[in-house]
Amino acid sequence: MNLQKMREKLIPILKRNDLEIYSIKTKKEFGEMIVEILIDTDTMDINLLEKIHLEYAALLTDDDLDPNYFLELSSLGLERPLNSKEDLLKVIGKYIYLESSKYQGNGYIISFENDIIKLEINEKGRIRKIDINYDDARNMRTSVKV
Repeated sequence: MNLQKMREKLIPILKRNDLEIYSIKTKKEFGEMIVEILIDTDTMDINLLEKIHLEYAALLTDDDLDPNYFLELSSLGLERPLNSKEDLLKVIGKYIYLESSKYQGNGYIISFENDIIKLEINEKGRIRKIDINYDDARNMRTSVKV
């Protein structure tokens, strides 16, 4: 199986639809081996996803995708992980969730400079701003405010 070759075959299909790959990885779920491909978009029409999936699956050979693996193609979704400093810079002004020794919960990311995440949080009806050191933050993701 060749994940790089799988990536190369998918890129032209996604480019035609103004989409990009977020990640390609293998995983085991409920005893089944899966190649999980996440497309970098918040939402995606199911008909477009099906069209992309069918076109892509037709291009793959047994050398690309091991016959013992299932192919899972989906959108990243609204609640996406924030795994890097670059990810944080892209979501300034957005609602996020994070955990740290100082705070655990949701807030709006106001800025990210010099490895300091500045959040605006609602604490029992009182709006305040807090600073979280990037190295202390974990389990960060965008969040949906309900």
